[in-house]
Amino acid sequence: GGEGRASDQGRSPEQARPSPPRHRAMISPVFTFDAAACALCGGILLGTTVVFKASITGQVLGCSGATKGLFTGARIEKAAFIIGLVTAGVVMSRTYGGFEAMPPKQVVPAPESHRGAFIARLAVGGFLVGFGTAMGNGCTSGHGLTGLARLSTRSCVAVPTFMGVAMVTAYFFGSAKVFPPDPVVEALGHSLDTAALWASVGVVCLLLVLGVVSKFVGAPSAFLKVVLELISGLAFGAGLAISAMVRPSKIVGFLDVFSGNWDPSLAFVMGGALLIAFPFYQSLERRTDPSPLLGGGFQFPPKNKAVDWQLVVGSALFGMGWATCGMCPGPMYVVLGARPVMDLFVATSMMIVGTGLFALVNNAAAGDKTAAAREAANDVTAPLMGAVPS
Repeated sequence: GGEGRASDQGRSPEQARPSPPRHRAMISPVFTFDAAACALCGGILLGTTVVFKASITGQVLGCSGATKGLFTGARIEKAAFIIGLVTAGVVMSRTYGGFEAMPPKQVVPAPESHRGAFIARLAVGGFLVGFGTAMGNGCTSGHGLTGLARLSTRSCVAVPTFMGVAMVTAYFFGSAKVFPPDPVVEALGHSLDTAALWASVGVVCLLLVLGVVSKFVGAPSAFLKVVLELISGLAFGAGLAISAMVRPSKIVGFLDVFSGNWDPSLAFVMGGALLIAFPFYQSLERRTDPSPLLGGGFQFPPKNKAVDWQLVVGSALFGMGWATCGMCPGPMYVVLGARPVMDLFVATSMMIVGTGLFALVNNAAAGDKTAAAREAANDVTAPLMGAVPS
């Protein structure tokens, strides 16, 4: 007994406290009624933002899609959405709080080897998140919210794939030990009243913008589209902060079911978001000729598009990266705004590099296919053209 007490001298209470046994699905003490309520309120704001963007612009809200759009689509509009996410991190960290220290102070001691290993983990995880979401055409927002709300065949395959792979990765790579809950942040956690107030303000603001657009806006302009993307990014980032999905410990706490400290918060976030998004998308399915407020038709991917190997492999790679770094694209941008430190720059930049690399490879492959198709067409038409009399 004396030997045990002596060995605990000089250690912090967190270090001296025995770790919960692994291989058992025990609920984490940080998952309280208020934590569940905050997750649900934040999820409701996330779902409202998804509906807001779709009902006005007719487009799917996807954080990985916004990153991919920097290389393949309407760059200014996608950049505006990302700027909204980063700005939300800046604002929410100073007004709402709830962001963890980065790097986690409990697990990154002074030795440079530990710092290097942690940054390498963020770099690899960020790259896999970017490459995987680009290959699989979606992440937790695109597939997890919009796709499931639409009952999309591809999303119904993608979500279990990246969730399952992420859970296996988190377990075998000890992600819950790398990203433990921050005791200071948890002690200052928000109550149901605070989360409900912030989420309500966000929902009301979105409804006001929706009403203004529907009543006063005629033909859409490029500037208006940029402003709406910026608003969507701000609201979505606020929802992520309110739901605490900006904390890597919450993500890996959910994914590592057998860490002994399982945190089901993510399930409440998804439930709150789908509570809003599911009825909206299902009602669209029953309308004969739906159109968004700005016109032009809804630009949704085909609901029953065939599942291919890229979807499965991309989702699996995303799951590996998500469990490795504890963040998917949306939270990465928000946390970068709240904690602009080297660790977050590494993770976010590698996520963008992974997305860009896949876009480059995919565009090159598409170009090769087009060239091959043209060459084949020329091979077929050449004899016919030679047969035409001069």
